[in-house]
Amino acid sequence: MERRSEKTKALLGEEFKELVVEKSFEKITIKMITDAAGVIRPTFYNYFQDKYEVMEWLLWEDVFQSVTELISMDMALEAMKMLFRKMGADKAYYRKVFEVEGQNSFEEMLYQRIYDVARKLIEKHPLKVEEDAPIISEEIFLRFQSITLVNGIKYWLLYETDEISADTALKFYEFLMSHSLLEIIDDDILGRVINWDHNF
Repeated sequence: MERRSEKTKALLGEEFKELVVEKSFEKITIKMITDAAGVIRPTFYNYFQDKYEVMEWLLWEDVFQSVTELISMDMALEAMKMLFRKMGADKAYYRKVFEVEGQNSFEEMLYQRIYDVARKLIEKHPLKVEEDAPIISEEIFLRFQSITLVNGIKYWLLYETDEISADTALKFYEFLMSHSLLEIIDDDILGRVINWDHNF
């Protein structure tokens, strides 16, 4: 019975996904989802409160369940690869749900999942802070990292071509996160910026 229940929930999720790609999140109704899945409306409410909860459940089921498991096994790099590959494999769907705005936006859901994973990682491996480094609280660090990763994924999915693979997008992200702007711009330009700053 439990296995059948899991199959029904998964079916509702898959039909929801297809409808979102076809019609957009805002236009689909619960009736559309249940009709597509071949079940009655009350069946939907056995599993989900509304379509926002379906979207949140799919993000966990399709992506973050695996990512969280890898983090628990101290496989942070593999977890990052999994995150990009899972979302890249379903680009059409994630492009659509990134359009969902407001209190229950997909972007906020993704941010919270990434924040939770980053928190677990920091709990296992405390931050290494250099002696001359500015004092940055753990909370600020987590929020900055989470926001940056969300925006990196969003830009890749919405604005880059399909030719950029998940692995390539991850390499771009790793490069940008490990290099500041001042490290990668032309030395002559940097010199002029420093001299300009000293003149004031």
